[in-house]
Amino acid sequence: MGWMSVSGARAAGHPKPLTIAQTEARNETLTPGFSGQLYEARRVSSFLADALMLNNVQQHAVQACTAAKFQALSLAATAADTAAARQQYQQAVRRTLAPSQRDAYAALCHHLTDTLLPLDGYALALR
Repeated sequence: MGWMSVSGARAAGHPKPLTIAQTEARNETLTPGFSGQLYEARRVSSFLADALMLNNVQQHAVQACTAAKFQALSLAATAADTAAARQQYQQAVRRTLAPSQRDAYAALCHHLTDTLLPLDGYALALR
């Protein structure tokens, strides 16, 4: 019993590690945090997975390239950087999707251009 109380005291003595959001809130990160961008990337990729009926492989690929795009847009310093990030994303999506899905994706982008659900993250780059 003495051993159990000592190990319990040790476990209680160590603080629980902070989450990424808590660390960012304390402003203790050396590099900018991308938790907000990752949330947006998941939101967009989940929408695309549902709208385009992506399989698991496509869904993971779209989520990865969407996360990379949002990260690049958040670091974009010039309009050329923003345009390059958008172009790289478009190429990555084209490689991932089937031809019929590419057509549907193009139609979605056109339809959602001026709505609250932009697929390109351009509003994020302007912040």
